[in-house]
Amino acid sequence: MRPNLILSWLYLMAAIVAGTSAVHAEHFRLGMATKDDTYIVDILKLALEEADGDHTVEAVGQVILAQNRALRALAEEQPGYNLHYSGYDASREKELAMVRFPITLGMLGHRLLAVREANSKLFANTNSLEDLRKIAVLGSGIDWPDTTILKAAGLNVATATDPNLWQMLARGRFNAFPRGANEVIRQVEGARAEWPEEGIMIDRHIMLVYKFDHFFYLAKSDKAKAAIIEQGLIRAFESGKLHTLLANVPQLREIRKELQKYPRRIIYLDMPLLSESLKTLPDEYWAPFSDPH
Repeated sequence: MRPNLILSWLYLMAAIVAGTSAVHAEHFRLGMATKDDTYIVDILKLALEEADGDHTVEAVGQVILAQNRALRALAEEQPGYNLHYSGYDASREKELAMVRFPITLGMLGHRLLAVREANSKLFANTNSLEDLRKIAVLGSGIDWPDTTILKAAGLNVATATDPNLWQMLARGRFNAFPRGANEVIRQVEGARAEWPEEGIMIDRHIMLVYKFDHFFYLAKSDKAKAAIIEQGLIRAFESGKLHTLLANVPQLREIRKELQKYPRRIIYLDMPLLSESLKTLPDEYWAPFSDPH
């Protein structure tokens, strides 16, 4: 009898463990905004490895939608993905389950200016926000949170839908296109290839900085999934693993070298969109160029 009792106990424990694993295991289908963002998948995988439970990730092919449309579809639980990433906006935080952690530690809010070669020295003597207001016409997406931030700073902004902005820069409809430090190199490379005669390049004189980044968003009903990702990101940050991952992303490594070679004057902008909840995040979460712990 005793061996049978032991065997029965082992079966029971195995069933309990299996049941617990099933409760905690989640499958995340991440809708990708662009093929250049594969490192976002790596960050998500790292977070899920650090979080409790045994979770899986699937990168869903590029989501060809304007930012607000992609997130609206997510809110209505219509798309083939259950997780997306996009810049912070208070309405998005309210309407969706947002993971309260800036994915690239605020790198998206470190904005370098894409310009035409003809304007390569336009900002050579720009030392302040007031100087920038006098000469800059900045391109930005119609539904981008950045547009609100730039306009709140008193800057001149020309808006258009996402696909048209690079063409507008090439044609001189505005003289600078602020892009996040985590995206500018690949985007400028693509624009130079498409409009080689304009010599689109990264301005070497100034950088705009405000508290802004990509955040993960899920449907409002998926708060449990959001909590899993948040737990994992915080643990990855505290262990230094997130810093290490970011430091080894090719385009992020390249932008670090670019900033070392051509240090920019920094112009800080207020961030009027932050909720009271995000204002409580530690300052360390907004330091993308700090050394790993």
